[in-house]
Amino acid sequence: MTRVNALFRWALMNLAIAGLAFLCAGTMDLPVLRAYLAVFAAGTLVAALVIDPELLEERSNPSDVGLDPFSGKGTSLLFLTTIAFAALDAGRFRWTRSINQPAQVIALALVTLLMSLQTWAMTVNPFFSTAIRLQSERGHRVITGGPYRFIRHPGYFAMFLNMLATAIALGSYVALVPALLYSAVILRRTLHEDRFLKDQLAGYAGYMLMVRYRLIPGLW
Repeated sequence: MTRVNALFRWALMNLAIAGLAFLCAGTMDLPVLRAYLAVFAAGTLVAALVIDPELLEERSNPSDVGLDPFSGKGTSLLFLTTIAFAALDAGRFRWTRSINQPAQVIALALVTLLMSLQTWAMTVNPFFSTAIRLQSERGHRVITGGPYRFIRHPGYFAMFLNMLATAIALGSYVALVPALLYSAVILRRTLHEDRFLKDQLAGYAGYMLMVRYRLIPGLW
């Protein structure tokens, strides 16, 4: 994938997400929704500019469906559902209005940090595929630098928390339902991928001894 193609995909993706959000909200006059979409657009633009185009191609079109082919589609659907529920809640129906503005601002700042962490993980790890597979044709190896010094799946850590922070940033307790399901899918995928890499990737078992925790520092 060329950088131009990556930027074209970025533009289409953000236009589609913004269209979905404003359609569900029934209005564009929601400052917090506009702020979230701006943060998301900026974060994904940085990713499109700094991540290796070869990895972007692998993430878009992996050579093999891998061990868990449905988790990628599942997380994409749950991401869109979280945005849709939050927009419906904040705009059209006002189901929950008890999340105060300071909490939303803090959550939006957390979204920014988590997106940055995920981009960092993908910049450091050229094998951050959407498929759980051994990328032998790309010289798959263990990555131990950057955030991988602290936990074995820093990108999944960011994804695990990001949808929960998104729901709070958009001021919707209703959106926490698909957000929690999203986090559960990420938790399951982390477990499956960790086991797969231990069995299939040379050096990963030794890396597990160096970096103890899979996803949550100090816990798991």
